[in-house]
Amino acid sequence: MSSRIKIRQTIAIWLSAILIVLSIAASAHSVRHLDDGVQNHCTLCFHQHQLNKTLHSSGLVFAVTKQTFERQQYTLPFLFSVFQAYYHSRAPPASR
Repeated sequence: MSSRIKIRQTIAIWLSAILIVLSIAASAHSVRHLDDGVQNHCTLCFHQHQLNKTLHSSGLVFAVTKQTFERQQYTLPFLFSVFQAYYHSRAPPASR
């Protein structure tokens, strides 16, 4: 069982290391094509550009309107009632 855990940890470490190396390589590759212009980009740069444009990086602006309300005035009729406790415990009522 511990050998499986060790294998999973080793795979996770290697995958994270590969991810870091590939991200550095991709940024270095895109810098190489910086002065070439749009027409001379390779397929990798073209797809990276398309992927970056799918996520919007501009801030979202929400148009918020101020809420309005109307005051209503009315009088409630006064009712006098007396509290009556029907149950004196939390148990269900006894069936009769």
